[in-house]
Amino acid sequence: MPHSPNDVFIARLQSSQPAPIDNQQKIFDLQFSNPRFVFRTLKMWFFYTTPEHWQSDFEFKDIEPNELIIGLAYVASGNEPANYKVVSLATLSCKDHKLILSKPLVPFLAWNRVEGRCGHDSRYKVGILDGFIDEDQAYYLQQLQAKYPTCNKLNAAFPSNANKSVSEQYESQPQTSFWGKLKLWFGHWI
Repeated sequence: MPHSPNDVFIARLQSSQPAPIDNQQKIFDLQFSNPRFVFRTLKMWFFYTTPEHWQSDFEFKDIEPNELIIGLAYVASGNEPANYKVVSLATLSCKDHKLILSKPLVPFLAWNRVEGRCGHDSRYKVGILDGFIDEDQAYYLQQLQAKYPTCNKLNAAFPSNANKSVSEQYESQPQTSFWGKLKLWFGHWI
């Protein structure tokens, strides 16, 4: 299945470190500040768990710590619903109150509108928001632009933690209870 808008998150990448594992496959543990799935409805919010652990099969060498990113992630296993796998990222920036997405750093399984099928084919270049079945990147970018109409709103929603160390950031963001999550969610939309 191709990814859906429910898999889209925005955050600031803090670090990407190799994870200690037994087999030959490389896995990277990722640390984000202020991660938020931006297209999930209230109904979807109740179905999905809050990510506690983020991993990927690739390292993000071209992204600086604290850089704003937009990515695709899904629950890696039904047995561990708080573990999310990141499949691709792109940088997200804002200039003159217009959101700008870079090209995805890693190809991902996407819906190919030209051929009418799913694939990883690199000949069909898809944007990070372009591989969904229902709508294309222009539509989802317009939705994000409406949600964050100015650069200040975007930066306020995903503040920079450049002056804090990674350990200080996570100590200041304790695990939130269900009611705390509900309060944060309503506070974000009200």
